[in-house]
Amino acid sequence: MFVPDEIYYEKAIKSYELGISLLKKYENIPKTIIDNHNNIESLRSKPNTEFINLKKKLIIGVRKTHRYEPNQKVSDFLVPYTSSGCTASCLYCYLVCHYNKCSYLRIFVNREQMLDKIIKKANESTDKSMVFEIGSNSDLVLENTITNNLVWTIQNFSKSKHGFLTFPTKFDMVEPILDLPRN
Repeated sequence: MFVPDEIYYEKAIKSYELGISLLKKYENIPKTIIDNHNNIESLRSKPNTEFINLKKKLIIGVRKTHRYEPNQKVSDFLVPYTSSGCTASCLYCYLVCHYNKCSYLRIFVNREQMLDKIIKKANESTDKSMVFEIGSNSDLVLENTITNNLVWTIQNFSKSKHGFLTFPTKFDMVEPILDLPRN
């Protein structure tokens, strides 16, 4: 189980149930309030040798932009979703090249807003069911061990009449989602 050594968070997360829950879950972890989850200069200025140490940081914020990227490969859209970055330290990770912004896990607490937007977009399509790739910025199975967001997402999206969600993973902690009704 991932336990961060330090948490950086935006004050706005206290307006969301998930934000309050994460602060309580990690109440004994040192915390720093930040203005913007996307620009933490004290982390961005670290040298490459700090890559593994940066993996131990957790950033909690509110996703402000939620732009869908047309995909046409395995989905209709790549959708930034509830997290960005990762806590794993895989040697082949492409994030090493962009470590100062992506090596640490950023969790976004406004999941209701993001899922509502996906459902609304899915319901706009009358000729076919759209597919939304929600795991293009992070591994949601790994994130789920911290937030339970993947379980929450599947439970809530399954109530929608249109569309499909997809996400890649390289982890095997899938038990929490196996028996969920997916419709």
